[in-house]
Amino acid sequence: MGTMVSVEIAGNSSESLSGIMEKVWEEGERLESVFSRYLPGSEISRINREAGISPVSVSNEMMEVLSRAEDISLKTQGAFDISVGPLMEIWGFFPERKGQVPSEADLADTMARVGWRAIELDRSAETIHFSRPGMEIDLGALAKGYVVDRLVDLLRVEGFESAMVNAGGDIYCLGENPDGRKWRIGVEHPRDEEEILTVLELKDRAVATSGDYRNYFINSRLRYSHIIDPRTGRPGESQVVEVSVMAPDCMTADGLATSMFVMGAEKGIKLLREIEDVDGVIVTEENGKIELHFSYFSAKNKSMQALN
Repeated sequence: MGTMVSVEIAGNSSESLSGIMEKVWEEGERLESVFSRYLPGSEISRINREAGISPVSVSNEMMEVLSRAEDISLKTQGAFDISVGPLMEIWGFFPERKGQVPSEADLADTMARVGWRAIELDRSAETIHFSRPGMEIDLGALAKGYVVDRLVDLLRVEGFESAMVNAGGDIYCLGENPDGRKWRIGVEHPRDEEEILTVLELKDRAVATSGDYRNYFINSRLRYSHIIDPRTGRPGESQVVEVSVMAPDCMTADGLATSMFVMGAEKGIKLLREIEDVDGVIVTEENGKIELHFSYFSAKNKSMQALN
């Protein structure tokens, strides 16, 4: 799905580890055939081709992700919107990842094909329909997290209690690491890959990180990130450069991290504080100065430690 996936598993024998890894990759490939826009034969590609013409039947897995997308769009008042597919294309982030600044006319025309409320889900019939012609969905801010969750579920069913699954920065830490401690995840400095800003300590918990330093382009000395604000049609301009969100499942962390990037630090932290069992840190940059904004942590769940 356009990213690197790694799986680390602790087990008692090389034979058991070899067997489970084969099952993990088979499941990963199956899920890729559902959610990858890079595969013409995938379920999401079929939806994008046909849902603007008539309702399209979807799998239970796809409906689960689409329903979560709708829920996050509601919570964020449209800051999260999976209908940004056409915007990702016009800005050059899909499929070649060669960034470009569109003309105002092209941007206005594309915005007419964007809007999460124009995505009609019929849960009883298990269908999706686009009420605006030319719409396309992009699940890049949810599907990776969903895949991580499903791979972790597979490991649990197979009896494994210690593992870490990472899909391009969407991570789930199952149990404790082989040393019997919480998994420690370093969040790198958005402007210096050699520096760690924050260390996350996780057990049976997910984290997703979104930033403007992985997929971006520079034009006229301005940095354009692949994280698009669906309300303006332009890359986010909130001074946020990196977001890490921790949640009980990776799909939730994934969707909220993207949302916080668009919403900005003040509104993002406010929303994180309103959602139960979710923690986060939002990193902003203003005049070259990096600042960290933390949501509150309950006494029972302090999953983040800032490094001095």
